[in-house]
Amino acid sequence: MKINITDLAKTEEVGKGIADYLSSFTGLAIFYLDGDLGTGKTTLVREVLKNLGWNGAVKSPTFSILEEYKLNGRDIYHSDLYRLNNENDFEMLGLEINEKTTGILFIEWPNKISKFNFGNEFFLKLIIEEKQRFIEFKTSNQEFLNCINRINI
Repeated sequence: MKINITDLAKTEEVGKGIADYLSSFTGLAIFYLDGDLGTGKTTLVREVLKNLGWNGAVKSPTFSILEEYKLNGRDIYHSDLYRLNNENDFEMLGLEINEKTTGILFIEWPNKISKFNFGNEFFLKLIIEEKQRFIEFKTSNQEFLNCINRINI
């Protein structure tokens, strides 16, 4: 599924759709956010967090590599792996993700690490084509795709 998000209002709608799905979600949700610099990965995460009820700032984790949020008793992690050299660098962050982990994990530049292959995994590719922005969704989670299909864009 591919959605045009050239207009910021469209990115806001996609963020709201993802947040709607996550609002009643339990378990582990891993979002792999793939896309070149400036495609809107952090903007999308900011919109999801805002729609989940986060009132604080959401900054890009480009330099900190990992930002952590506690929201309604849920752990939310936003990582930017652009500056990592290898997978061992990710492990050095101290973030332990396993089959028992719950919460939400957003990973920018996911090609720097191996996929976890557990939990609910969502692959989002943000693309700029001919001065337009698009987001592609890939997942086997039909409930999530139904939620995205309901977005009125």
